[in-house]
Amino acid sequence: MRIVLVSDSHLAASAPAFNANWRAAKAFAARAGADLTVHLGDITLDGARDSTQHAFALAACGEWPTPLRFLPGNHDVGDNPPSPGATADEPLDLDLLAQYRRQFGPDHWRLAAEGWLILGLNAQLLGSGTAAEAEQWAWFDSELAAAAEKPVALFIHKPLFLDDPGTASVPLIRYVPIEPRRRLLERLARVELRLVVSGHTHQYLDRVIDGVRHIWVPSTAFIIPDDKQDRVGEKLTGLGLLELTPAGSRFDLVCPEGIARHDICELGITM
Repeated sequence: MRIVLVSDSHLAASAPAFNANWRAAKAFAARAGADLTVHLGDITLDGARDSTQHAFALAACGEWPTPLRFLPGNHDVGDNPPSPGATADEPLDLDLLAQYRRQFGPDHWRLAAEGWLILGLNAQLLGSGTAAEAEQWAWFDSELAAAAEKPVALFIHKPLFLDDPGTASVPLIRYVPIEPRRRLLERLARVELRLVVSGHTHQYLDRVIDGVRHIWVPSTAFIIPDDKQDRVGEKLTGLGLLELTPAGSRFDLVCPEGIARHDICELGITM
């Protein structure tokens, strides 16, 4: 199976530069011979503040050349608490999550492909203490129990950690909070986890930690300059192409023609 991986498209009527990059991503998906496209979240510019952006983004995804699955990001439904007792700047909005589900489909899902089990998880629920989080954990446990010896790939908006899975990596908002991360990793240790694919950071990074490959997919929309965001990967705009086979996987970073490397600070766009 060949999967186009896109992230952080930040679509809105007020963001024509990002919308143009998205059309270039669509054109690439049309010629890539892919079986599926997965959006890793932050579909909207900031739908957490302006819910009408969801409808605009969904329309921009119309007539997509492959089946298309989505995961929510913090700019789509609000953010999870960065640490116990803390509150996000834009907290998770359960009403907005319900709207997201009506428009974009399930916020967590499974896919079986070429002997692999792919699990898409809603990172924004993690640590929220909500009934929706409890439901996702129950679903996740059920899927892992049925995984048997299949290789597992986890798709999620936020990276799990930077370098050390046991450390509360800073800035906290960049990664899955440490308590739900520990819970995740305890469960994933019981299966053949091979791959974790995330977005969120607007940087590209690809490395193997403790036998698991962690890939950060860059934004199709923009980069954040070094004086506003520390550099831990490559700052570029693009997408990924993932090939899954019974024998393994291959990932290629792609910077298609027409996807400009926009600097968010040079465009005068506020989020």
